[in-house]
Amino acid sequence: MKRRGAILFGLSLLAGLSSTFFRKQHTSKTATGDLAVFYAGTWTYRDEEHHRDHKLEIDPNMIIRIDGRGMPATVESISPSELVLLDKYGFHLEVKANEQRPVSLFDEADNRNYVILSPSAVDQAAD
Repeated sequence: MKRRGAILFGLSLLAGLSSTFFRKQHTSKTATGDLAVFYAGTWTYRDEEHHRDHKLEIDPNMIIRIDGRGMPATVESISPSELVLLDKYGFHLEVKANEQRPVSLFDEADNRNYVILSPSAVDQAAD
């Protein structure tokens, strides 16, 4: 009887662990769609090294343009704090965000971080 109890305990432990390890994380399409809309927009970032402002456009379908030129990329991951894209050359483009908007951009090809300017900062720079 003790052996049978030990076997049942072992099987239930194994079943519990396997469901924990092999459980798929289901993200709802609405949540991903909401995140895509969160990152969508026209953003400006400043290249301090070359003293230029660049325009980053992200549309809700995750089509990316930099200075009006399309950049073929696939979404590797998207979360409320980060959007990670993989370009056709295998380099990552990471857009980090706070609770309100995207705030920084890391371009792995250049190994550089850029600050995404707030709309008010862009307006002040234009004046």
